[in-house]
Amino acid sequence: MNEKQKENAAKEAVKYIEKGMTIGLGSGSTAELFVKLLAEKNKKENLDLTCVATSNKIAGLAIDLGLKVISFDSVEKIDIAVDGADQINEKKELLKGMGAYAFLKEKRIDYKAEKFIVIADESKLVKELNGEILVEVEPTELFNILKKLSDDYDAEAVQISQKCMPLETENKNYVISMQLHSEIENAKKMEKQIDSIQGVKANGLFTRNCTIIIGTEKETKIL
Repeated sequence: MNEKQKENAAKEAVKYIEKGMTIGLGSGSTAELFVKLLAEKNKKENLDLTCVATSNKIAGLAIDLGLKVISFDSVEKIDIAVDGADQINEKKELLKGMGAYAFLKEKRIDYKAEKFIVIADESKLVKELNGEILVEVEPTELFNILKKLSDDYDAEAVQISQKCMPLETENKNYVISMQLHSEIENAKKMEKQIDSIQGVKANGLFTRNCTIIIGTEKETKIL
């Protein structure tokens, strides 16, 4: 339904890419469109790009399309990270991870990048962040974290399962869903508070400075 909007956002993001850059590749359907356009630009203009991927799926796609992909541990600098989002509010704060559950690697890469670009269609814009926050946790701390999240926040915290088995990320961790009963009043504070809990590896709140590209049917809007 929003494929044209996603494509227009991805096309605009590709314009920021220059020769020799190291690019962080986000995960999700909109990010996949960006990777395909990036590979075309890299081949056509011989840009000699280096990429670091937020998931194995995106890494495989990028390699198949001829892009050079290196591990996060071996990258010294990321010039630009381009990623999608599930919700974007008026303060340019994000909720991420609901599709690919890759938000731990996304956060590491997106926060390391000198410039962070978010690409999305108009449906992702909200007045205030609400709904679901994902939290990636060490398996041994799962039950302690479930209790603390339920006790400390106006939310119902449950473990995410698939086919009656715990959802396990690429990092061999489990994922908790915090279903919020109210809007988030201070996303930056909540992001830090959740990350400070013992055993939490990352959460789906992203509050670093970023450029938002919203695709419409005919053009794009830059926030």
